[in-house]
Amino acid sequence: MTKDIATLLLALLLCHALLLVHLLTVRGTVLGRRPEIRLLLLAMLAICVGDLLLMWRQQLSGPLWLLLSNTSIALGAVLLSAAARCLLTGRSFSRCDLLLLGGAIGLALLLMQGAAYAWIVSWVNLWLAVLLLPIPWRVMRHGRGRERALRMVLVGGLVGGLSALARAADPHLATQAPVSLLQPTSPLSAWLFLTMSFGAFSIMFGLLMASFERSAAQLEQMASTDGLTGCLNRGATRTLVGHEIERSRRERRPLALVLLDLDHFKRINDSHGHAAGDAVLQGFAQAVRSRLRHSDIFGRMGGEEFCVVLPSTDRSGAHEVVDALRREVERLVVEQPGAVRLKVTVSAGTVVFDPLAERMTPSADQLFARADMLLYRAKHAGRNQVQTSGWVSLNPL
Repeated sequence: MTKDIATLLLALLLCHALLLVHLLTVRGTVLGRRPEIRLLLLAMLAICVGDLLLMWRQQLSGPLWLLLSNTSIALGAVLLSAAARCLLTGRSFSRCDLLLLGGAIGLALLLMQGAAYAWIVSWVNLWLAVLLLPIPWRVMRHGRGRERALRMVLVGGLVGGLSALARAADPHLATQAPVSLLQPTSPLSAWLFLTMSFGAFSIMFGLLMASFERSAAQLEQMASTDGLTGCLNRGATRTLVGHEIERSRRERRPLALVLLDLDHFKRINDSHGHAAGDAVLQGFAQAVRSRLRHSDIFGRMGGEEFCVVLPSTDRSGAHEVVDALRREVERLVVEQPGAVRLKVTVSAGTVVFDPLAERMTPSADQLFARADMLLYRAKHAGRNQVQTSGWVSLNPL
């Protein structure tokens, strides 16, 4: 290993090729359409080309292979840095990337001119350190609390960047001067090359896994979220209601379930069009969400009917909260083109389950049925009002 690292290059080429095959496989999927994955695919293509040129350096004797191989690997490294930036900040290329790529080409030209290898090794590894070390800094700044795979990117960036710095200093501390970039002067230099390569590969694999995590989370959110209002959809809401009933029974705390229905919403669609109706639904959802706690559940059951779940809320508290929601909606004004100002009101049926006062534990269907009955009463009592009751007795508050 101290004489030549061709075996290591072959191992790296195989690892890069496997990752490239995986990226090509997912190219037509949701994951493959993500911008950071496209950049990572281009990075792997460039790095694999550079690896092949280095593996064939004996057959491609002369300065041209040095320029092509180093430029290809440098381009791949720049694209890798851009992929990390794209995932973490949403921005891909910057002027700094172009400067780094230009610097890499300049280093390759120095190789062709036969400059001293000790200094070339130092400058090449300093260039790599400048490229790798900002990646963990971006992870710490923009990636906290996000995908777990970003930890691999963080560790890989630190290991790769610090190894590159150490390898930059090694030629000036070693007793024997290097004769080429691929022939280290000591076992330490070879191991530093190995750890630097391991760090770079960890960044690549970590970015792929982090992007996969983000895609999975977004798909899960899309499957449980109403696209128009941003509320939970019907299926997700009913599932969470079942969980909240069990927790209410277990913790002996009251639970309130509210059904909200916009009054005369069909008139808005008929008079102003469905675009205006959608704007009213969005404004309504935003108004209600602004009055809820983080622990509350807000879902759209379909059309203009919504559901709110208030954990740890008794009967009087639930009535007060829902009436405050009603007043907030009553103040809502939705501006439309042509100086049209749309106003809307809401009726609500609120049913409260208190495990301390009621022995029977309701199912989700039973709570929804009682809340729907109370909503029916609010509609027929004149609309724009709240009907509240316990789930066993239907004596409204």
